[in-house]
Amino acid sequence: MDNYIKGQIDIINQKIKEMNALYHIAAGKSGIADGEVCIWSALLNSDEEYTQQDLCEMLSLPKQTVNSLISGMVKKGFVSLEHMPGTRNRKVIHLSEEGIVYGKSRVMWIFEAERKAMENTDPQEVQACISMLEKYIANLKREFSNG
Repeated sequence: MDNYIKGQIDIINQKIKEMNALYHIAAGKSGIADGEVCIWSALLNSDEEYTQQDLCEMLSLPKQTVNSLISGMVKKGFVSLEHMPGTRNRKVIHLSEEGIVYGKSRVMWIFEAERKAMENTDPQEVQACISMLEKYIANLKREFSNG
C-alpha cells in the first residue's frame, strides 16, 4: 500500500477515535454511558418519534446496547414505551417530563457545545468533510462486501 494512502487512512481513523474520546469524556462528566448520549441527542433534539429499531439504525448501535440503555431509562422513569399500532412488537419511545428535565440538565450542554463548535467551523469545510466521509464510507462498505 502506498505510504501516502496509508498515512491518510491512519489520520482519518485517529481523528474519529479522537472525537469518540471527546464524547466519552463528555458522557463521563454527565454521569451517563457513551451510547446514552446518542439516545438523548435523538430524543431531545428532534420532534420525530423513534422506536428502538430506529435508534439502532440511526446511531449504528447494536440492538442489545440500545435495548439495555432504553430499559435503564424506563426504569428511571425518563422514557415510556408505547406499542406502535399495526406492528407486532415495535414500540415508540416517549420522553417523560422527568426525562426531559433530566436530559436537559445532564446532557444538553453537550449538544450546545457541538452547536458552538460547528458555528466556529467554515461551512464549506464542513460540507467537504461530510461529502468525503459519505464517499469513503460507501467505498469502504463496497470493498468490505467484496472481501
